[in-house]
Amino acid sequence: MNRRKSLTHALLPVICGLATVVLWVTAGPADVRAQVETGELQSTADYVYGQTLNFNLHATDPDQLESAVLYFRLGNSPDSYSVDIPDVAGDASFSLDLTQTRLPPYGTITYWWEIESGGSTLRVREQIIRYVDDQFNWRQLNITDDHAGGTITVYWTGDSETLGEQASNIILEMLPEIGGLIPLAHIIPFEVYIYPSTADLGAALKLAGRDHSPGQTHPDLGVALVTVVNPQTAESELRQGLSRSLVDLLLFQAFEQAAADLAPWISQGVAGVVRGERDVRLEDTLASALELEATIPFSVLCSEAPANQDLAAAQSAAMVRYIVDSYGEGAMRSIVASQANGESCAAALRQAVQLSPQQLEAAWLRAARSTEGSRDVAEISVWLILVLAGFGLGGLLLVRSARP
Repeated sequence: MNRRKSLTHALLPVICGLATVVLWVTAGPADVRAQVETGELQSTADYVYGQTLNFNLHATDPDQLESAVLYFRLGNSPDSYSVDIPDVAGDASFSLDLTQTRLPPYGTITYWWEIESGGSTLRVREQIIRYVDDQFNWRQLNITDDHAGGTITVYWTGDSETLGEQASNIILEMLPEIGGLIPLAHIIPFEVYIYPSTADLGAALKLAGRDHSPGQTHPDLGVALVTVVNPQTAESELRQGLSRSLVDLLLFQAFEQAAADLAPWISQGVAGVVRGERDVRLEDTLASALELEATIPFSVLCSEAPANQDLAAAQSAAMVRYIVDSYGEGAMRSIVASQANGESCAAALRQAVQLSPQQLEAAWLRAARSTEGSRDVAEISVWLILVLAGFGLGGLLLVRSARP
């Protein structure tokens, strides 16, 4: 049963702390108006993003509508909110000031009316309006994947005809890889919004009462939000943004608020593994730390987000790869599930790989330094071959020039 709350006393604190996942959507971002007729009653809703949300009920016969109560709920929340509108004469309306009451964007709002007419109470059936950022002319591409169990919709703006297809190919590549590393019973269909800049994305979230910084994800909104600034580097930008956003979104789908209790290295590491391309800058950062014996202790990665984010990201990805290579994907899924169920990072590691964080770190360091040493030897060998070849070629030229 839905729980009814009055708007004045309950809506603002609930909305500010709301964390819901929208299960299904029924229309694209351009559909900002819903309409239904019940006898001689007409119910409509529309909004200006970040400014106002308007509900209207009109009766052709003014005597038909004496008083009304507006109800609405957000996403799939069980809570509904009510607004009493007494002494109406044919028309009832209510405007919600979105500059004061911030609604979570990219979701749905279900609304309905109960009216008094001729001594009887009538109910106008439920309608749904989608509340999304309508400041852009969004292009749209729907993709269906068995791993997601439904349709994933990609929205983007601009002149590119292929950006949506690029994103969909990367998503279909990443989903099964993420599913191999974190335990997912199923994937709830979701949407991806590709903004043309971090400033545009930040402005959209600011109008919804949220601050945004580069690289930050908002999985509780039920969507993946990424940016592509330069069409020439779209592939790399999409992989970077989607790997982080999809991992965080699917972790939230699987564990909801418990996902926030996972050790920071898990989401960073899984995102680094499924990114699908090398990040030379992060590789160099890790190689330098290994050479200087300045890596971040694994016990620190287990408990906090270190100040050196580049090294933390590189080291987390390397640790996930080591666990998968040494103990299999099942060990990684076990670590994630144990932590989501309340186990500490150390306890989750002992259960999955029978090692403490310090022991696992020592084993990884031995393997990493051995790999770095082998790579150094290979690089030196290549350079030596090139140098010897250069001397040989120079000698041949000298011999030929000395001949009469």
